[in-house]
Amino acid sequence: MKRYSITILGRKYSISAEKDEIFMRRVESLINKELGALRLSMSHADYLDIYVVYLFQLYEKMDMLESRLLKMEKSFSEAKKIVRLLQEEITRELTNLTGSNKL
Repeated sequence: MKRYSITILGRKYSISAEKDEIFMRRVESLINKELGALRLSMSHADYLDIYVVYLFQLYEKMDMLESRLLKMEKSFSEAKKIVRLLQEEITRELTNLTGSNKL
């Protein structure tokens, strides 16, 4: 794991991560951008309030992505069943054709 020094809303943090420098800087920039926008829209809030709202937004995004992933997995599973049925049908047809010497 590598250690990174990042700055979020003017405060420095030391973070350990497996990701590379480019990824970490991109995340740092994105977090600052999103927290900065929240800070402007919540001028009365302190940093803790902003962080809590941001965490809720992140969990909402994670939940949405998890739901999409589950739907994709279900679609993939259904597609695998269809392919399996088609393979079985093709095998039966080939067996019938070769058994009756129609090939």
